[in-house]
Amino acid sequence: MLFLAGFKFRLCKADEYTEKYMEDNAAVFPAASIETLVEKIKKGACKHPSLQVYAIHLMKVLDKNNDGFVDLAEFSSGLQGLNIFLSKHEEHTLLKRFDQNGDGKISMEEFYNTLAACF
Repeated sequence: MLFLAGFKFRLCKADEYTEKYMEDNAAVFPAASIETLVEKIKKGACKHPSLQVYAIHLMKVLDKNNDGFVDLAEFSSGLQGLNIFLSKHEEHTLLKRFDQNGDGKISMEEFYNTLAACF
């Protein structure tokens, strides 16, 4: 949701320029703040002995069909299963950050590397 001039808007689709602008101006567009979104995921890390163990656990939970990749649908339902609730915009923002090669899905390597860069 976006609030502009007292009005509430739901962003359904945006081009790369707009997404980048929103990420760069997270104070105005909090749903685009990568740091805030990753903080929601990081909360569960304290229950695990290392980041690697936590990443493996998360990947197993998120990868419902065990193909080694997490797509947007798996990402969304998996995070909800972990009691991490995000808006569609937040999910898209996170998927874009984790999906480093832009193929529309997250590999274990992409997942771990992104988490490691944020910790």
